Amino acid sequence: MAQTDQTWDWGVELRDEERSELELMRSTVAQLRTQLDQAHEALESCRQRHQDATQALRQLADARPWRRRRVRTALRDRQLL
Repeated sequence: MAQTDQTWDWGVELRDEERSELELMRSTVAQLRTQLDQAHEALESCRQRHQDATQALRQLADARPWRRRRVRTALRDRQLL
């Protein structure tokens, strides 16, 4: 294969319709990244809520019958019931 000294010219001028399409794509990518970040935050929140609920159920299951009322009250205060 013959080697050339040609390099890609990434600084070429875009036509107006190409430039507007590029700006639209950049805007879309930015919106999708924002949505993805929000989805990751929601996922982490759900995972934490699941972990808290699992722990609450374990506490309730492990509580002796005469302590269950106190455990339920504590879980309600933490908004897990």
